[in-house]
Amino acid sequence: MNCSFGGRPGRGQHNALATLNEIISGKKVGWVLEADLKNFFGSLNHEWMMKFVEHRIGDPRILRLIQRWLKVGVLEDGVIHISEEGTPQGGSISVLLSNLYLHYVLDLWFEKAIKPRLKGEAYLIRYIDDFIVCFQYRRDAIRFQEALERRLCKFKLQLEPSKTRLIEFGRFASRHAKEKSKRKPETLYFLGFTHYCTRNQKGNFMVGRKTEKKRLKRSIGKVQETMRTFRHEPMKTQAAKVNQILRGHYAYYGMTGNIRCLIKVYQATDNYWRRMLSSRSQKSYVSWEKFDQLKLKFPLLRPKIFIPSDRIKSYAML
Repeated sequence: MNCSFGGRPGRGQHNALATLNEIISGKKVGWVLEADLKNFFGSLNHEWMMKFVEHRIGDPRILRLIQRWLKVGVLEDGVIHISEEGTPQGGSISVLLSNLYLHYVLDLWFEKAIKPRLKGEAYLIRYIDDFIVCFQYRRDAIRFQEALERRLCKFKLQLEPSKTRLIEFGRFASRHAKEKSKRKPETLYFLGFTHYCTRNQKGNFMVGRKTEKKRLKRSIGKVQETMRTFRHEPMKTQAAKVNQILRGHYAYYGMTGNIRCLIKVYQATDNYWRRMLSSRSQKSYVSWEKFDQLKLKFPLLRPKIFIPSDRIKSYAML
């Protein structure tokens, strides 16, 4: 369905984020339920999974192959532990089966059984096991959350309490925050970004986006940890590997409005690289002047917006 992203050709995280942005900015949305499933890949029920597969596939050879995939097990200390539930972690078919499972458990149920019973508008955006549901009215959101818990329990799933919450968000929430003398509505977390209510240069409402604090800290820590592994390699090799890390970070987080967070990663990498070079031996101290000269020969990849918002395809439901 249109609301499903991840594990599908041409439907990645950036498409899900663009869809969320368009729905909140252009639809009648006042409340958002952000949710995550607890131990999703380890909790899929094999019996229900095979029922969903059999609904579309009649070839017994394919069905037997999928059953063998599900029960492939995990090798620990030379011993194979057969899986009685869940999909094999890292398996080539895990994401496909998880999408199929949630298509019936969540997507189809929301579209056919839930939306017709709601009083206002409602939209679902799902990226594998992370999903956001936008509502026009709070009472619809509360009713849906109660129904969702019962629905997931039926299929041996449950919500992760620490990552599930209902918040007031959107252009209507901004107006209510002003009326209540609040500075801004709460922020929304989805796919590694913090989404917040703001205004563009013309004064119109827009959804702002920046790297989530935990993700930002984790990214900087990962860069520094990786850099320590090649601290004694030649400068040319170091620069190539550091730029490879930065390029990957910019390729995902380099979305319109997030340049400040990209600069933070760049500056942290820049500072740590000089410190790392200075600590390679007792006589290897590198001053900033010398470091700047080295960077002229081996430059670091500077922050860049790789994904302009107007170039990302949105799948917003019309």
